[in-house]
Amino acid sequence: MKQNNLPPTKTLSPAEMEKFVARFSALRPQSEFYSKDQGIPDAAYQAVTARTLYTLMAPSQKAGPMSARPIIEATENLSVIIAECPPGDKPMLHAHFHTVEHFFCLQGQFRIRWGDEGEHEIVLNPFDMIRVPKAVCRDFTNIGDETAYLLVLITGKNESDYNDIGFAPSESEKFKDEFGEEIVGKMETIGFSFLKN
Repeated sequence: MKQNNLPPTKTLSPAEMEKFVARFSALRPQSEFYSKDQGIPDAAYQAVTARTLYTLMAPSQKAGPMSARPIIEATENLSVIIAECPPGDKPMLHAHFHTVEHFFCLQGQFRIRWGDEGEHEIVLNPFDMIRVPKAVCRDFTNIGDETAYLLVLITGKNESDYNDIGFAPSESEKFKDEFGEEIVGKMETIGFSFLKN
């Protein structure tokens, strides 16, 4: 019989395995961490992201603005987030420049727009998925009448790749007009960029 070069298997106790479990009931929205830790108002954070984001897993707490206090810290350079969106909710039009973002519709319907002005779109129904290439502006909107859930998977090669989110120039200007330069500066300290024409 041919021997493979695989290592021996491991056995973990239930307590050890709990370090690798993210329970939805125990998750806290991302906006809670930044508003308290960085002086960013909830309204400003929620203007750039979906209303409520829950980070289940990320490479570390320093892996970009979507990784504050992940329940599971992964070594695989994968972030796993659930976006909980009331009707009409959406993030600002944005691009990821070093990571690839994937959307998987769990519940409801989401319009996915892409292009510098969001000029193209498709609709995701439950269990539909899309992979958005690097540097393509995108957003997602709950187009249903009830709260909808979107699974967001972000992959990168290195942990440093995750500070790569830039908002479309037109969206950046609207944000600056509404919240001011001071809040823009605070948002930039956590890894967001506001792009100019």
